[in-house]
Amino acid sequence: METNRLYSLAKTHGIKIDRLSVPENKSVSVKFGENYFVCIDSELSSYDEKVCLAHELGHCVTSSFYNIYSPFDIREKHEKKADKWAIGKLIPKYLFTKALKDGYDNVYSLAEYFGVTTDFVQKAVDLYLAV
Repeated sequence: METNRLYSLAKTHGIKIDRLSVPENKSVSVKFGENYFVCIDSELSSYDEKVCLAHELGHCVTSSFYNIYSPFDIREKHEKKADKWAIGKLIPKYLFTKALKDGYDNVYSLAEYFGVTTDFVQKAVDLYLAV
């Protein structure tokens, strides 16, 4: 899925997106009442923008938000849910399997093939090839 389609998906879901300076986090999503907002750092590379946007949309679409002040909320659970959604959108399993069969056999070639970061490809590898 291309970045423009992610922006269209956000619009369809009523998720507001702003490009601001958020270099510490690269991106952030929040929910106020029934409204979702995503901030993407304006200085990101195209691959980082795509990955961050998909991840933040994953938080919004799956309603995977955590309360940083609650000792009972598990942040990692919400992050993994957002990642899983993002991976499904950017690197669907059937395309991942096809890419492997076509000879894209390392995170660098897969990242280039899918137009994402190597860290994101590693998350897909961990998800799809978990033993």
